Amino acid sequence: MSSTAEEMAAAFEQTGGPDLTTGSGKRTKSDRVEHKHASQPGGDTRKVVQTASNGEAKRKEK
Repeated sequence: MSSTAEEMAAAFEQTGGPDLTTGSGKRTKSDRVEHKHASQPGGDTRKVVQTASNGEAKRKEK
């Protein structure tokens, strides 16, 4: 079961999900996918640092 869910999640990340643009000012499906998978200037550094600092805080609480 989990492999099907994992496949669906991977497919969703690749395609960006269904195209739900109905109003003006919204991104198109291809724009969403392009923006999501574009390389960030700082990379994933912020996420890694945040995860590490949260882990340290949790260990200090115990």
